[in-house]
Amino acid sequence: MNILLLLFLSLLQLISAAKSGTYNAGWPVAGTWVATDTVFARETGIDKYRFTKADGLIYTYQLDINVAEVQGSFGSTYVFYETTDEYYLTVFTRGVHTINFNTQDPYILQVKIVEG
Repeated sequence: MNILLLLFLSLLQLISAAKSGTYNAGWPVAGTWVATDTVFARETGIDKYRFTKADGLIYTYQLDINVAEVQGSFGSTYVFYETTDEYYLTVFTRGVHTINFNTQDPYILQVKIVEG
């Protein structure tokens, strides 16, 4: 019985971590929707993004992502890296999700996905 439980927990860990990883993005401020390549979309679930300069009072940039496929059984957290900082966005559903932030270097270098 203990062996089956251990095997089940190991399998569950493998499944939940299957697509976790960090992927190169190279996203400049574009202002319009930009499609991601097929490998990036398959591995992260993000099929397009829009990175714009915002006119907000608090935040100067806005990143919208379209999640075509939610990664993980209980959603996932995306980490967006630029040269000086990182920004976290947790999603549970498909569709457009938005994160606003301030930065001195508006260029997303990498996207990390951590499945929930």
